[in-house]
Amino acid sequence: MFFAVFQLKAELKIDTLITEVQKNTIRNRKAQIFDTDSNYSVVYFRPKPFQFAKNVPSDLYRLGKTAFVKKNLSTFGAILAGTALLITIDQPITNAAKQFGRYINLDATEKSKTLLKANLGGLKVDILDIPQNLNSAFYFIGEGSPSMMIACGLYSYGLIANDYRALQTTSQLTEMFLTLGIATQFLKRISGRQSPFQAMDANGVPGGDWHPLPNPAKYQKKVSNYDAFPSGHLATVMATITILSGNYPDNKYIKPVGYSLMGLLGYSMLNNGVHWISDYPLAIAIGYSCGKIALSRGHQTIQKRKTNYRTSSSFTPKYLEHGVWGLSYRATF
Repeated sequence: MFFAVFQLKAELKIDTLITEVQKNTIRNRKAQIFDTDSNYSVVYFRPKPFQFAKNVPSDLYRLGKTAFVKKNLSTFGAILAGTALLITIDQPITNAAKQFGRYINLDATEKSKTLLKANLGGLKVDILDIPQNLNSAFYFIGEGSPSMMIACGLYSYGLIANDYRALQTTSQLTEMFLTLGIATQFLKRISGRQSPFQAMDANGVPGGDWHPLPNPAKYQKKVSNYDAFPSGHLATVMATITILSGNYPDNKYIKPVGYSLMGLLGYSMLNNGVHWISDYPLAIAIGYSCGKIALSRGHQTIQKRKTNYRTSSSFTPKYLEHGVWGLSYRATF
């Protein structure tokens, strides 16, 4: 006797890397996958406690090395050339910014109210200041407090929702604060550039005076006479935007809103005499670099591969039982 017996076998080939990560996520909850678009997924790992602090020495080394990598030499040269050019027109631009501020009745006086203070070994530190006028509100954007508030909000959400992306973003922001703070303070204490309002109060030279490698005691006694270059405020905002937009590329508002606020911050610092415009190019470059370095931590980007189907079919004789033979049909796809 003979009749046909049909057997169907399906073989589905998929991206094995994604599969293994998903298995690890289910079993150990040490990683989570987020789809950024149709072509890429990002695997975020849960940050280890205080890993951000351990990364700072490496970040500083990478930051110093960045400027001298061959592919970055032309960019670094353009930043230096742009800074040198802006130095020659610093005073006219500052004067124009102030004149425009007076024209639109934008009070350049820094006015704020301290809501939170701390006593650190006898040193009183203002933790949180609330701006009292519009120009101070623009200036407040770069104070660091808004970025820290964002980090705290993401950390709280990450703990409540068990969201590794939010936790890793918080870790990267904290790492950036430490690295950027050390880097900008180092450059400020080397350059010793006078702030605009100090130069005007002292009837100093146009564009402010430079005091390279100032005495540490003099620096601490009159910080604003030495700390204009580069702008730590602008660097902080640039780094924050870089980290947020890198982790949340699906949010299309981060960059336009962030860069708009950064422009308002830049103008407010010209208007209140805290910075010269030539303090900005290097600050933006440092902020972007610090943001990118911190952003490289704690996650892995995976390019999705299209599901690969292979089809084939075959008939093979098969003995069943009691002298009965048949055909077995197998389809592989």
